Amino acid sequence: MGDMKEVFQEMKSDKKEKKAMNRETSKEYLNKSGIVFTEHNGGAHLIVEDKDCYIDFWPGTGRWKTRKGVPGFGVKNLVSFINE
Repeated sequence: MGDMKEVFQEMKSDKKEKKAMNRETSKEYLNKSGIVFTEHNGGAHLIVEDKDCYIDFWPGTGRWKTRKGVPGFGVKNLVSFINE
């Protein structure tokens, strides 16, 4: 039974590391793409500026949603959406 607990703890730890890495790489990708954003909650929430609205982006999960209600997933899709 102890082995299963260790497996789940390791999976939880891996998930936290992945989200932390996503936060950093997403910010780098947005900066390289010339996208303007502000960072909130220690980088867990970014508010991205688009030409006609703001976009809430959670880089840990990759989810984003415009303030007009258009949802999306992934930093590359976000940049593509902004550059349309």
